[in-house]
Amino acid sequence: MPVSINTHEIQCDCNLEDKSFFTRSYRQFVPSRVSTSCNRATTWLLKCNPPRNAEEIYQELLESPLETQQYKDSTKQIELDLARTYPDEQYFSENSKGQAALRRVLYAFSKYDHYLGYVQGMNFIVAALLWHSSEVDAFWLFIGLMEEYELRDIFLPRLPGLSKHCQIIQLLILDLLPNVHRQFAEHRISSEMYATDWLFTMFGSVVPVREMVNILDQFFRKGWSFIYRFVIAILKCLEETILQARDSIEILGPLKITHQSQREWKHFLELLDGGKGKIGWEELIERSRTVDIDENYIKLLHRNFNVETGQFNLR
Repeated sequence: MPVSINTHEIQCDCNLEDKSFFTRSYRQFVPSRVSTSCNRATTWLLKCNPPRNAEEIYQELLESPLETQQYKDSTKQIELDLARTYPDEQYFSENSKGQAALRRVLYAFSKYDHYLGYVQGMNFIVAALLWHSSEVDAFWLFIGLMEEYELRDIFLPRLPGLSKHCQIIQLLILDLLPNVHRQFAEHRISSEMYATDWLFTMFGSVVPVREMVNILDQFFRKGWSFIYRFVIAILKCLEETILQARDSIEILGPLKITHQSQREWKHFLELLDGGKGKIGWEELIERSRTVDIDENYIKLLHRNFNVETGQFNLR
């Protein structure tokens, strides 16, 4: 019996951005959900080159059996992580349409890339994609991120991609925030100690799913350079707090909050502007655009990174 993939409905209102004020107001009170991807997700998909028979391949993945131990381990971990994915959002609550779609996409990916399988963090990224896209499109957008944007390197055994990005972040901190770099060095703080969750979830563990559209927009446009700028923007906001910290616990405290609820997300934003409560995610993204990094040097580092050794091959 074919697995039904037509129950999922996108939750965003991106397509209303160009509508009249009266249409937007009406939809706020009488929401109308659709199963087709929004305009932004459609634009993202153009960068991912899905196959012509994308739906057919996805359906076959869902229906095909796979009995490897890797797949069994993946499905077990997926089931544990479903309830941890944006727990404040009703659409991803237990037995919801959103949770069912999230399960199917993650199961399908575990078959598609059976060597890698599912790794924690993927759930936040896929859920954020589902907020804006059809189930089939969300699957191929995730494949695009993994294959075209080098996201897969992060999840490989020994985590070479994580090492790559954290080394680059540390270089940028040395260049752009030398006082923060000195404080980190004095207390032996590596970027892996605070940025791992950010990178594994593309900030999905920090940014609410309703706000992830701007993160995804920028990532599909700028790639990892955006992520580096965003990290620097966060650290710059917290620079005074970091420099005043007396030990590693006080340094990591603001950076290592487990952001699982709206209350914690708001608290994190308050920390970023010293408790004033005036900064939002869009403002933080705008600030990240002003971070000056050498794009050509970043590309050089990426081209010369050895996934096998986890090191840069620079002469």
